[in-house]
Amino acid sequence: MKACLSRIENWEFLARQAQFQPATMAALCPVSLRHLQRFFTDHFSQTPGIWSRQLRCRIARQLITEGWSNKAVAAELGFSNESHLCHEFRRFYGGPPRSFGPRFGT
Repeated sequence: MKACLSRIENWEFLARQAQFQPATMAALCPVSLRHLQRFFTDHFSQTPGIWSRQLRCRIARQLITEGWSNKAVAAELGFSNESHLCHEFRRFYGGPPRSFGPRFGT
């Protein structure tokens, strides 16, 4: 494995720079996508695609908890639309984003 991948300390920052796209992450490193996939399998026990989708959903959950709207979160994190955000969110958390939103008036 290339040593440059082992030196990266902030994968979240790199993923955000690459707009959560594994191919762009690989280009920023600079390594091949396949090389990045092998590295992620060895170090994170999952593909960079799964890892970046989980990261994006985790950030989305944090923003929704802070009171952001689904539309604003979708735009901020590069989801194609609110429906895409809701689909991915339900896939990882088993429920819609609004179930994690702040509770006003309760």
